[in-house]
Amino acid sequence: MSAELGHPHDLASGRVLVRIPASELRALSRLSSTRALAAIAIEWLAIAGAVVFVTYLHHPLATLVAIPFIGARQHALLVIAHDASHYRLLPNRRANDWVGNVFLSWPMFVSVQGFRHFHGAHHRFLNADGDGNRELWSTHTADGSFAPEWRYPKSRGALLLTLLRRGALWTGLWWMLRGIVGGFAFGMTLPERVARAAWMIGVIALFTWAKAWGAFFWCWVVPYCTWHVVIQYARLICEHSNVKAEARWGATRTTIPRLWERLLILPRNIGFHIEHHWYPSVPFYRLAQLHARLMQDSEFAANANISRSVLSSLAEVSMPHE
Repeated sequence: MSAELGHPHDLASGRVLVRIPASELRALSRLSSTRALAAIAIEWLAIAGAVVFVTYLHHPLATLVAIPFIGARQHALLVIAHDASHYRLLPNRRANDWVGNVFLSWPMFVSVQGFRHFHGAHHRFLNADGDGNRELWSTHTADGSFAPEWRYPKSRGALLLTLLRRGALWTGLWWMLRGIVGGFAFGMTLPERVARAAWMIGVIALFTWAKAWGAFFWCWVVPYCTWHVVIQYARLICEHSNVKAEARWGATRTTIPRLWERLLILPRNIGFHIEHHWYPSVPFYRLAQLHARLMQDSEFAANANISRSVLSSLAEVSMPHE
């Protein structure tokens, strides 16, 4: 890969076994502001539609249906914000961070800069000392071994219990508090901190004026603390737990979700995880193309850990390898 195509979150070890010609990588890495902004607009319109649906019907079953849908859209917002953390949302880096914060990260109680602080280290030191996931997700103990929650394979009952326990409100409430406070701590300039505080005060004033705190609780906090948390954990488990391929083939797993899984669990191509770790310069809307290109390599197709559904990936982590 040529120097101009390097990315600050490339693997420190440089272990990319399928090298794509610079001209192809340049095309795959090209940013489209239109596609990025359209994706953001679609997700917010979907959320607004779900809120109108709940408000109009005003029935518990409507809320029950809307919770996983909104929770998945919240996940989608963070998936797109994840691109912002890699500077892959908009070509202008200042606009990248402002749009990523105002429309994606701040509504999800975090900041682009805060996530970038941990996630960049996750890319550079994947599965090694310094991996940002070890601190962000508490995946390891002080001696460097997996924490009990992250030891796989588990029985299917233990896996289900882990997801249910995490989706029982308390983890989400902790994430909200941690994000609200920690979002000011990493990489933000003073004007950005002031803007975030003003944004939060404005949101509080708006919901108070509109007497919309009940809707906020049922249509934002509950989806966030339940389904959103569950699918975030499921995603991370699919990505990095009990990977059956040799470490040199990515030390991670690609999960290609079914249609309903794309809607409710893995939105916006986030399942193409080997591809993303190898080539973090490629934005989310071109990861499927990158995957198709890598699959042209017979060794990649034969050796990479690629699952054809979320349920298949979870099955791989809930039973020993043969």
